Amino acid sequence: MDRQLNAPPAGEFPVAGEIRRPPYGRNPVLAAAGMRARTEMIDAARELFARHGYQGTTVESIGEATGRSGAAVYQYFEGKAEIFGIFLREAGADLCAVGDRFPVLTDDDAGRRALAGWVADLIAMLGRHHGTFLLWAQVQFNEPALAAIGRQNLDRFQTAVLRRLAASGAHPPVPGMVAVGILSVVQWSYFVFVARFPQVGLQRVERALATVLHAYLFGPAGPPVHWPVAAGESPEVPSLPLGDALGLRRPVTARGLGTIQRILQATTERYRELGYQGTSLTDVATAAGVSHGSVYTYWKDREAVFRTLAQDALAAVELRVAALPAAVRSADGLDNWLDDWMCMLDQLGPVLFVWTHEVDSVALAELTDRVNHALDTAAGCVASATGSGADDPAAMVVVLRAVLIDVPYVLSAQLGILHRDAAYGFVAGLLHAGSGVRRSPSAVPGPVDPD
Repeated sequence: MDRQLNAPPAGEFPVAGEIRRPPYGRNPVLAAAGMRARTEMIDAARELFARHGYQGTTVESIGEATGRSGAAVYQYFEGKAEIFGIFLREAGADLCAVGDRFPVLTDDDAGRRALAGWVADLIAMLGRHHGTFLLWAQVQFNEPALAAIGRQNLDRFQTAVLRRLAASGAHPPVPGMVAVGILSVVQWSYFVFVARFPQVGLQRVERALATVLHAYLFGPAGPPVHWPVAAGESPEVPSLPLGDALGLRRPVTARGLGTIQRILQATTERYRELGYQGTSLTDVATAAGVSHGSVYTYWKDREAVFRTLAQDALAAVELRVAALPAAVRSADGLDNWLDDWMCMLDQLGPVLFVWTHEVDSVALAELTDRVNHALDTAAGCVASATGSGADDPAAMVVVLRAVLIDVPYVLSAQLGILHRDAAYGFVAGLLHAGSGVRRSPSAVPGPVDPD
C-alpha cells in the first residue's frame, strides 16, 4: 500500500467547541443566540459543500447563506476546513459503526443475504453523508488535517471489517486491502446509481453488490492477479492531431501544440485535486506556467476547456470499448484489455470522474450521451462475458461501471492508497472471482441496456 491508513493525525483540527473564538467578547461561552448562529452556519455549509464542492465554497458564501458576513463565521470557526472536519468526524463515526456490524459471513446463500443486508446499511449511511463522502478525496490535497481525519476513519473501519472477515473464514486474494476495497465498490456504485441509474432501483443494486463481493470473498483460492508484464507507457493527454480544433477557438498548429498540451495536462491535474467546481482558468494558467491570455487564446471559458478534454476522453473510451468484445473471449484477453484501460485512466480518469459526478451542461449533452453509452456498453459487455449479470443485468451494469472507472481511479490515481498494480489486481479479481460464474470462451457478449 502506498499510504498507511493508520498514519498519525499530524496537525489535526481540534473538535470545535461551543465557544466564541477570541477576541470576540469577554465571555466566550455561547448563549442561545450564539448556538443558533453556529448551528445555522454548519447547516448552510453542509448544503453549500454538497452543491458547489469544497473548493467552490467560501467562508463568505457560508456567512451569506445565513444572512451574515464571513467575519461572523470566523467568530465560531477557524475556517471552512474546521466545519468540514465536523462533517468528517460525523461520517467517520457512522462509518465505523457500520464496520462494527459487518456480519460473520458463510459461504452460502444465507451469507450472501447477510452481506446484502449490510450493504444496504452501508448505503443508507452513505446517503446520510453523501456530500462528505463525495468530497472526501478532494480535501486531502490542500488540507492535511482533514486528510488525517479521513485516514483515521478508514483505519478504524478497516480494523473492524477485517476482524469480522477473519471470523468468517473468507479468503479474498489480497486480504489487507479488502475492507477499503469493499467500501470503495459500495460507495461508488451508490454514487453512480444516484447520478445515472435511479430507475434501476436501490435494492437491485444492493443485491448485485452482494453477489459480486460475496463471490470475491469466497472465490477459489489462488495467486492474486498481477499487473501484465507487457504494460506500456500511457500516451500523453490529450492526443490532439494538428489542425483538429476539438472545441478550441482555432486549429492546433505545431507552434501552439506544446502550450495546449501543458494547459490541458494542468487542467486534468487540477480536476484530480480540486474537482471541476474548484478549478479556475487562473489556477490552470499558473499550474501550466503560461499567461492567463494564453488560455483565452484557445478557449473562451472553463466549459470550453472541459469540452476539449471531454472529446479526447470520449475518443479514448470508444476506441477501447470497440476492442472489448474480442478481448473478453479469454481471461488473458480481458486482463490485457484492463491493463490498457487503466493506463487510460491514469491520464483521463479525472476527466471521466468529474464528468460523471460534477459536470452537468446542456451544451455537452450530446457528448455526455455518447460517453455514457460507451461506458454502459463496456460494463454490460463485461457482465455478459463473466456471467455476473445473469440475474439482473441492469443492476450489474451500475456496479461494473463503478468497478471499471471510479474504484481504480480513486484508490490509485486520486487517493494513492494503492499502487496501480494493486488496484489492477483488485479490479481484475472482482471481475474474475467476483463474477461467480465461469465465462465461456466462445461467448461473444453484447451491450446491456440498463433501462
